[in-house]
Amino acid sequence: MNSFFCKIVTPYTVEDFFNAYHEKDILHVQRNDKEHYSDILTSLEISDFLDRQDVFYPSLRIVKNGKEIPSGEYTLKGVPIGHHKRDGIINTEKAFALFNDGGTFVIQAGQRYFDHLSACCMELSRKFNAPVQANLYITPNRSQGFNPHWDTHDVFVLQISGTKTWHLYGFEKELPTKNQGFISKGYSKEPIQTIRLSPGDFLYVPRGYVHDAVADDGISSHITIGILSFTWIRYFAELFTQLENEKAFREAVPFWRDDLPDKIKEKTALLKGTIDKLNVEDGIRKLTVQYEKLQPQLLNRYFESLLNLDDLSSSSVISLNSTVFFERGGQEGNCFIKCFGKTIQFPQTLKPLIDFIFDTQSFTLRDLPGAADEDVKKAAIAKLIREGVVYIEADSSSN
Repeated sequence: MNSFFCKIVTPYTVEDFFNAYHEKDILHVQRNDKEHYSDILTSLEISDFLDRQDVFYPSLRIVKNGKEIPSGEYTLKGVPIGHHKRDGIINTEKAFALFNDGGTFVIQAGQRYFDHLSACCMELSRKFNAPVQANLYITPNRSQGFNPHWDTHDVFVLQISGTKTWHLYGFEKELPTKNQGFISKGYSKEPIQTIRLSPGDFLYVPRGYVHDAVADDGISSHITIGILSFTWIRYFAELFTQLENEKAFREAVPFWRDDLPDKIKEKTALLKGTIDKLNVEDGIRKLTVQYEKLQPQLLNRYFESLLNLDDLSSSSVISLNSTVFFERGGQEGNCFIKCFGKTIQFPQTLKPLIDFIFDTQSFTLRDLPGAADEDVKKAAIAKLIREGVVYIEADSSSN
């Protein structure tokens, strides 16, 4: 099965993308195929979300002509929920009144609300080893949400429905950081390229590339997937925390000395000699831990699997929760799985079973290897279901 990354850049390859476009230039793939993203997100799913009565600001924001409309204009206060009262619930009628007046709906962090989109973002986050978010933009006829601007993260644009015209102005600053924001006041350059996105089309915009977009006739819906990549600046910031282990770098900077420039040169030379001794893998590990904490992890059919635990049989089809971050290992006669900040331990004799689960990812109880009897295997699977590692997909005997 093709990966999500392959799906969005085809007919280009992922290798083509990294070699020719990533952080270098825009990539536009024209398809005009309204079904191309139907297995990721549909207009009906967006409609169902907007119809809900339990959506809070800022999960839904409204922007118009470069400015965010104050949330007080379309949210409710003091809404009773049991014995509690909550502010910030979206008032659907008022929100749509603003939409019909030219406001753009922004569904913030859509990977938290749409399961297939969440799985796609998880795949990309593993590829980039960085947090990935997905915002949805629903813009009414001939309206514009934002003025020309650049983003400080790369974006993948997936046009779901309607059409939208993008104006592309080129790089104003290559690869800006969060501290290097765009100043839109007085920006009057003409676009160097204009692209019209139709359903199924794809557009990659590298960070720092100035752009804006206007809906054409009819309502436009698109997903903007933001890749919040870690820069070398962040990597070295994490790596250099190891300098705390060296007394020479824990000394105070002697601002009172007349020879401070000489001391700076001395410490710089010492730093150059110390860099080769630093644990480079530790910097990568720290960044990985950070992004795994930020990326939403999807539990598939968790409640349904708990309900069906008593019906677990040799023909039950079990699947690994592939949208969860796992770490595996073993020590002192045990093997373990780490996920969600907890450690799940098993006797070393069940390691072949655990390895099989992660290698195969979908199986029945009768497929499980190892010398343990059926009751032990069944108990192990039940434990993994309760911990969110695997879930019950189906019962093969019913097929």
